[in-house]
Amino acid sequence: MACFIVPMSLALGIGAIRKKIPASFHINWLIMLLGGGVAALTLEHIAHQEVVLYPPFLTAMSSPADTSVMLYEMATIGSAMLIACVVIWVAMVVYVSRVEDGKSKLKHNRVTPE
Repeated sequence: MACFIVPMSLALGIGAIRKKIPASFHINWLIMLLGGGVAALTLEHIAHQEVVLYPPFLTAMSSPADTSVMLYEMATIGSAMLIACVVIWVAMVVYVSRVEDGKSKLKHNRVTPE
């Protein structure tokens, strides 16, 4: 229903402070991972009429019983999606940093002909 709100919140928060984060963390990758997932889920929720273009926008907010289900989904599914995206991003950053370290070691160990 509204699981996409959790990763969207992180993407917006990180986007606001991204200039303060070192380039070696490739923070734009995380923002793109989160943003792509949010965009896909938003379209899917619109297609299933869980998100509508008129108030209250989230159909789950029309009744208190549905709102509690929505909050539970945000806490479980939304958090799981957020954690999965962050784990994938961390793996990507670690991999790239190791590849770059390997390339720099090769450069320094290379014998130049005289």
